[in-house]
Amino acid sequence: MHPELLHPTDARSRLDRPRIAPPEAVARMRDGRTACLPVGWIQDGGLRAFRGDAGYLGRSIAALKLYLTLVVSQDAGPHADGQAPIPAPIPMSYERIAALSGLSDPLICAGKRALIDQGLVTTADERPGGTIAYRLTGLRPSVAVVDLLHAPQECGRIDALHRLTCRKAPNLASLKTYLLLCADGGDPDGVVSLDIDAASRLTQTSHVKISAALLALQGLGLAEPLASPSRSGEHRRLRLLPLR
Repeated sequence: MHPELLHPTDARSRLDRPRIAPPEAVARMRDGRTACLPVGWIQDGGLRAFRGDAGYLGRSIAALKLYLTLVVSQDAGPHADGQAPIPAPIPMSYERIAALSGLSDPLICAGKRALIDQGLVTTADERPGGTIAYRLTGLRPSVAVVDLLHAPQECGRIDALHRLTCRKAPNLASLKTYLLLCADGGDPDGVVSLDIDAASRLTQTSHVKISAALLALQGLGLAEPLASPSRSGEHRRLRLLPLR
């Protein structure tokens, strides 16, 4: 974990230990599934590249919505020597991405380009109808991978992403904050701790916007607040809920 976040000494041990779900995690997964989320780029401050100023807001939000859509659309490949699954290509059409995320074709194109420029995604095998084979980078051989809990996709849409439109600046802060929380990995019950001061530096987002983003994530059903042993308002404890 980034040294500025809470619990720096045990974050790496969480990433290095065998990725076997304990009974508590199994209980949390009853209404969801897990997908591999590469987090090295998040821990290194890569979210700062997604800017909210004029000319960047729409494609930054589109890129992060597309990224989450690809993460939850993965089919895990075979495991290599007990390590993280071998990343498999994610064949996705623009139509399928639009249905899951609510993005228009131009925003999918802009988001894809932003992810490629940041080295977070590679593409190949473009086919008629806009189907492209995407691959997430950072899944192998890096150990900086966590499980992102999400709902099954039978309904054909991710409601939270549909509600986070590309026209509103607070939605960028919500997406950045959500990804940063996910990168923590949490405990077996999905509880994460957030240092808002460190989060501000890692995302280039003000304290006020991060606090507002935490409330927005609660409204989206992606997180629930928990009592914190710290009296400082700069530290928060939350439980992450399945992305749905």
